[in-house]
Amino acid sequence: MSETLNPPRLAVVGCAHGSLDQIYADVKVECEKRGWDTVDAVILGGDTQTLRNSNDATCISMPAKYRKLGDFPFYYSGQRVAPYLTIFVSGNHECSNYLYELYYGGWACHNIFFMGAANVLRLGPLRISGMSGIWKGYDYRKPHYERLPYNDDELHSVYHVRELDIRKLLQVRTQVDVGLSHDWIRGIEFYGNADDLFRKKRGFREDALHGRLGNAAAREVVERLRPAYWFSAHLHVMFAAAMPHGNVSLRKTELSADQPAEWAVEIAGPVTPPSPSLAQEKKNDVSPKGSLNTGPRVSPLATGDEMTRLAAWNTFQSVANKAEGESALSLRERLLQGEHDNIRMHTNHEWKRLSTHEDTRHFDDAVVHHESFGAPKKLKVENDEEIQLDLSDDDHDSTSTAPVPQGMLGSPKPAKVQNNEEIDLESGDESMGSPSANASVNMSTTIDGVGDSRSLVDQAIRNKLPASLSRPVVPTAQEAKKTFPATIHNKITRFLALDKPGNRDPYLKLIEVHPISDQENVQCQRPYRLQYDKEWLAITRVFASDLHLGDPSVPIPADLGEEEYLKRILEEEDWVEENLVKKGLMDVPFNFQRSAPKYDPAIPLSTTEQPMEYSNLQTSEFTELLQIPNKFEVSDEERLARHSAGPRPMAPGHFHGGRGNSFWRGPGRGRGGRGGGRGGRSGRGRGRGRGQ
Repeated sequence: MSETLNPPRLAVVGCAHGSLDQIYADVKVECEKRGWDTVDAVILGGDTQTLRNSNDATCISMPAKYRKLGDFPFYYSGQRVAPYLTIFVSGNHECSNYLYELYYGGWACHNIFFMGAANVLRLGPLRISGMSGIWKGYDYRKPHYERLPYNDDELHSVYHVRELDIRKLLQVRTQVDVGLSHDWIRGIEFYGNADDLFRKKRGFREDALHGRLGNAAAREVVERLRPAYWFSAHLHVMFAAAMPHGNVSLRKTELSADQPAEWAVEIAGPVTPPSPSLAQEKKNDVSPKGSLNTGPRVSPLATGDEMTRLAAWNTFQSVANKAEGESALSLRERLLQGEHDNIRMHTNHEWKRLSTHEDTRHFDDAVVHHESFGAPKKLKVENDEEIQLDLSDDDHDSTSTAPVPQGMLGSPKPAKVQNNEEIDLESGDESMGSPSANASVNMSTTIDGVGDSRSLVDQAIRNKLPASLSRPVVPTAQEAKKTFPATIHNKITRFLALDKPGNRDPYLKLIEVHPISDQENVQCQRPYRLQYDKEWLAITRVFASDLHLGDPSVPIPADLGEEEYLKRILEEEDWVEENLVKKGLMDVPFNFQRSAPKYDPAIPLSTTEQPMEYSNLQTSEFTELLQIPNKFEVSDEERLARHSAGPRPMAPGHFHGGRGNSFWRGPGRGRGGRGGGRGGRSGRGRGRGRGQ
């Protein structure tokens, strides 16, 4: 474990939204208040909005009338230089075309470093992991098919998290100190003061209880990497939590004046493992490949000891049938309240243990997807307070449910919930996805062996149909064997999400991070310099050939499983040791060079002309360093031809009624104004009706 007498000091920021000048000024003020001379790094949670010129603004996901220049063009041109080393991951309001150039990571300008789609870097004694983008399940298992110029769909899908990038993070086998993501970890709200959060953001309660709040891929990553800290942004509210790992319980400890109250916990000891009968039940209940851990591991009926909780699951169906004549919404609320009581870790600080995957089924696989309860009433919400540019339908559209294991039929449509605190300026129905995106997903209701009889009958009828009328069977890869590395030893992840500059909650927090990672040749002399991580470089070499760009028809390569990847990674680590470590090439070079023209005031931000695709020197040098193919390099002829041809046609049935100047494009769910089905004003507000 790395030790340091003076732990690294970080200034953690929520969404930046182009306000770099204010952020750096406030960091200086906060350092003076704490008696610090400086910080080792500023961490930005995304929506940095790194536009270099007016044409870049066409590649930011927001209506043209809300575009603003921000501060970044002056840093890009060199007129200003960041006074602190700054590291950021990308969000959903970014110049996606520019960050696309830096897929493997790189300097967005002098002293401001972008982590790339996924990365692990070293900063002195710290190992920092990062994942960019936001969660949308229907794009998760697609390649990076977007390429300039973007059509309306690609403008919004380009920042969605992709499975191949997360697969790389899930191969890390050694401890990291800090994890970064733009949107929240799925289910993290139940590890902190959820009541306070739901009071601030009333629309969040429904999203949280239905498993729609947060990033399912981030949940997988945090459960694998178990960093000491995880920082996020995106939802424009401050929220802290403490997430235990490895079937441990927590207890209160002394509160430090400079940390959130939710962080004042320590490990109390291991929790009694599940009973043999339950363990056998879990062994027989293997989730299909591709299902993600997407919610808090707690039972909606769980209170009391282990046997009581198990009995609650076994009698779940009878409870549902008995309540058939009751209000579906009120029943759900009562059942969910049982869960909420079980995981209450705030206000009165009764630190009850959080159930883990060893002893219960996923919450969102149980109540959320059970037809017996029906859908809650729609909540009509008006916002008269503020405009939130970075909270869009990508976040809380009710159709963006937690991923459902394949082979499960009969999920109800989730409730249409609007957040009373936010206005969606993207106004697009991304959650619907392409018609083919979810066509292969069978959604059923099975709760610890208790299924919905209607699903069984429906399937029996389907089985009698001619083969020509049957739903096509989509082959799935065999479940890869997963092991948890003993070299990842941390048991508590302290989570913090922050607001944006100028909003109601704090957006900036100074934190001292005591490293827990095991590293060799640790740089102890300040100022710390960004360095490559040996294990991550090996992983990058292993997966380099699996990256496919620009073609949506190319499937991502099958997951070969940890055992196979580990063999390759260990071989590549030897290569990295011989060719990079021993040659002293592990420092991230200061090789920023402008790839696009600087900002020209003569070109208005309202321009509709998208930029050309540019090659980036840093990506070229990085791929050359690792001796992997540079799939981002294109000739001038190809670049010009693609730009002249314009965006590729929209997929059939896609439309985004509220996005800029785009309109209804086909049958499906509309979002013009108050909704196409309600005759709303096209292109305005948060439409929720159905297109005609």
